[in-house]
Amino acid sequence: MADFPHLKLPFKIEGRPKPKIGGARNPEAVAITDANKKNRQVHGQYLKDSAKGLIKNWVNLKESKKNEGIKIPNENDIPIFLKIDTEVFDIDNFKLWGIELISEENNGYIIGASTDNLESFIENVESFINETGQRKDKAAQIWELISDDSWRINQLLQGEINLIWADIEPDVVYTVQLGVSCYIPNKKEYPIRDNFDSEVKFQEKVAEFKAYETNLRIERDNKQIVRENEIEEYVNTYSGELHDIWDNETDAIHFKISICGNGLKDIVQTYQYVYEVKLEPSFNIVSKSNSLPDEYDIQIVAPDGNASRVCVIDSGIQENHRLIELSIDHKSSRSYVNGEASVADYVKQSGHGTKVAGAVLYPVNIPKTGEVKLESIIQNARILDKNNQIATNKFEPSLMAQIVSDYSETRIFNLSVSEDISYQGTHMPALAASLDKLIHENDILFIVAAGNLYTSSNHPFNKGIKEHLSSGKNYPSYLNEDESKLANPGVSYFSITVGSIAKENFEDDDYKSIAGRDYISPFSRTGLGMWGCIKPDVVEFGGDLVKNKNSVEMISHEVTSPELVNSTYHGANAVGKDSYGTSFSTPKVSYIASRLQTEHPMESAQMYRALIIQSARLPEHCFYNPTQNDFRYYGYGIPDTNRALNNSQSRITFIQNGKVGPRKADMYHIKVPNEIKGEGKEFRILVEVTLAFTAKTRLTRKGSHSYLSNWLEWQSSKYNESFNSFRNRTLDYLEEDGTPGEIDQGTDAIKWILRENPKWSNNGINRNNSTVQKSWAIIEPQQFAEEFSLAIIGHFGWDKNIENETNYAFCVSFEVLDAEMNIYELLAQAQVEIEPEQELEI
Repeated sequence: MADFPHLKLPFKIEGRPKPKIGGARNPEAVAITDANKKNRQVHGQYLKDSAKGLIKNWVNLKESKKNEGIKIPNENDIPIFLKIDTEVFDIDNFKLWGIELISEENNGYIIGASTDNLESFIENVESFINETGQRKDKAAQIWELISDDSWRINQLLQGEINLIWADIEPDVVYTVQLGVSCYIPNKKEYPIRDNFDSEVKFQEKVAEFKAYETNLRIERDNKQIVRENEIEEYVNTYSGELHDIWDNETDAIHFKISICGNGLKDIVQTYQYVYEVKLEPSFNIVSKSNSLPDEYDIQIVAPDGNASRVCVIDSGIQENHRLIELSIDHKSSRSYVNGEASVADYVKQSGHGTKVAGAVLYPVNIPKTGEVKLESIIQNARILDKNNQIATNKFEPSLMAQIVSDYSETRIFNLSVSEDISYQGTHMPALAASLDKLIHENDILFIVAAGNLYTSSNHPFNKGIKEHLSSGKNYPSYLNEDESKLANPGVSYFSITVGSIAKENFEDDDYKSIAGRDYISPFSRTGLGMWGCIKPDVVEFGGDLVKNKNSVEMISHEVTSPELVNSTYHGANAVGKDSYGTSFSTPKVSYIASRLQTEHPMESAQMYRALIIQSARLPEHCFYNPTQNDFRYYGYGIPDTNRALNNSQSRITFIQNGKVGPRKADMYHIKVPNEIKGEGKEFRILVEVTLAFTAKTRLTRKGSHSYLSNWLEWQSSKYNESFNSFRNRTLDYLEEDGTPGEIDQGTDAIKWILRENPKWSNNGINRNNSTVQKSWAIIEPQQFAEEFSLAIIGHFGWDKNIENETNYAFCVSFEVLDAEMNIYELLAQAQVEIEPEQELEI
């Protein structure tokens, strides 16, 4: 038991406010839509002509394919691409235009398919021209309708395939991943009790709503069967192979297929419901061969039977290695490599998965003498072959689901394997989305690598460090380039993504470290993440490179590299100190997660996530006034095992698990004792707050709150604000029109480093775009009221069921600066007499 354990948050009130809606309009969007209204005849005729041109082109395409002897699996629905005023046009209302929405793209563009030969579309445009009917003005909000299919290549092709598309060979077989839309939107609102004069009538409407949801699921299942049959028809027509299918069970199905170039082009040109196409990815893992002398004479003690299990999903592990053997759960070891039962680590020259497993067990260094008790149990899930690739017939999202199922009692999964190129797509990629789905449904934690830049690469969109430096882009500015961004699955919304920092400075006559102590490693991929969320979440020591002072030559060096356990299968010694990469910073965070689970086995995985983030701190050089680039490089900073697990006399952490639905708020307050507040005190208090949550997800929309079924935010009291004032202000805030964070709370609002409105800080980051939301502020004693108050506020995403609550984990820490004080005892005692938890409807 910790000497200073985390304490539960006191005093909870449940509120039921209204959600905020609407918001300020973009003047440019208003001008375009208004101009279309004023020019009904011109704009309406443009839309009609475009629609007729689209119909004609589709007829010609079908005829052309027929002449080639090719039958399009779905000849009825016409693929369309249009641009809308997204602020006022509800994209789920395209059904009223005879259009099935496939995906939402950047800059207001929409991919869809007309299911009635554009008849409803033309009819609505006629109503616009004639100013008649219920939707007489809506066509003004449709700005463009593209009448040819030239858009499909740029919109559908993701990553490398876009570069080689012009060189696709007709008869060469390509292995690709297809994202296919399969969504039935729920347009019904959950009934509100206050709208009914009896409980019986209300329950009747609730039953109707639930029956409607059931019918939607059946309709969606039927649509999935149709989509799968259509893809199979393409594959069979061109004698291809369907390897695997992954279904997110909401709005998308992903297929892994092998098909000839002609078949691939046919899918891209004619299949209405595909929204992304990408080549089978390559993976980037770093392994070196230099070794340290074998001077490790330690007595190793096996972990306790109740120690946390960490599943290492990697290239296998040398399980009989003397430094890790006693930690291995041999009975659970599995190989997911085609035709290879071995779970060993064959990566030349000194392994990869073995190093990762060793870094979970020895996160700081490997002692040379004495007794060492291991603190985690390692499970070995081998997915990479000796060439560092996943077998062709395995689709990564399905593979992750299989692994989680096979290790059903494990809650911590380390994935130090990432694609070798940055992810720059509009929609969450399938692998990252599969991790999000597994985390949400199974109360588990994935800890994943941010990915690495190659030391040298001439790829036009994936240049290496040497190439960046040679082109005049210095460290760290080249890390701000799009091609240096996070790799898949590091963009996963619910995983803890780990980047790398350097730990030591080095310089001799010929070489000097590129980064230096506590600065981002020169190879570490950077954020921000999807839709402006904080990614990477944290950083740990993964190494540095040293550069020749007279050239762009770069090498690793034992002073700047982490100490790692080597696989000895290819002649390496037991330990090496020359490898580097986010692969090896990631397991150091998995170690903290495993310690948390061992100490708190009944806590939620989201609480482990929240406590890891709560323990993190930016390097000293940017802690007090971080810029956006600092968050892009370091996320929330370097996690600390002691802060995650324990407190001290100068620090106290309150924690709470909860759940809250949309249109509701959980409110907490913490009693502030007189010794901490008031004038004339010469110390400051660092207050840190972290909220972590997950939700159901969908893939075909863009934006944080469109990806999530529901989302949460936290709000705090102002300086010197009572709990009653905060409670009333929170409810008023939610009842006003506008979007969260739209109205500034004034000069007496606490100046959190990360705010709910990016305009209020110097870093331009919206705290609410992340699913782990941390911020901190330094507060003077005279700025505290009798209570310090906080609210967790629930919002609708795409799920209309108000009964669906979102689980969360919440942490609040107080740490005294500039003085010695037992703040732990003061705050702990102040909460003893506070009234117990209660729930009130407001």
